[in-house]
Amino acid sequence: MYRVLKRKIGYYHIWKNQRHQRRKKQVINLKTAKSIGIMFDATKPEDFDLVREFYNDLKKTVHVVSVLGFVNAKEVPSHYLFKKDFILFSKKMLNWFGKPVTQEVINFSKYPFDILINLTMVDHFVFDYISGSSPARFKVGRYKQKPVYEDMMIHLEDSVSLEYFIELVTNYLETINRPELSSNL
Repeated sequence: MYRVLKRKIGYYHIWKNQRHQRRKKQVINLKTAKSIGIMFDATKPEDFDLVREFYNDLKKTVHVVSVLGFVNAKEVPSHYLFKKDFILFSKKMLNWFGKPVTQEVINFSKYPFDILINLTMVDHFVFDYISGSSPARFKVGRYKQKPVYEDMMIHLEDSVSLEYFIELVTNYLETINRPELSSNL
């Protein structure tokens, strides 16, 4: 009962943030994006390595790339600390209903990225909160029932790896909204 009440209060806060938000939605591809935010579950070291590789690829062509990783533990492991453009936080940095309270995470959630990519493979309130609060112009993530805060969702089978998901996101974001690929009518 207590857990359900906490979630209801949390989702109420997301709804309240969205009501006051002036977000300019626009489909943006990797070629035209000037800023990209990436969110992911950093609990597994192998996922951290995949996202760091994705970050390095994006950094070659995109001016601003920021990464936000949540470690589902009390503390962020020391080997994750001090990575440039990576913001890492843990359960200890959430309030009682799951809202991030550190200034770095709040700044990330309020930054008007051209594209916000949610690479989480599991449902967790903190990712819903950040995605729902973000003024990003184009939000991308995996398909889920409700609540939905992404503009483009990619349907994945349960057995799909994060590596394959990153590949799909890259392919879709390289292909969509490209005038040179549309036919002249």
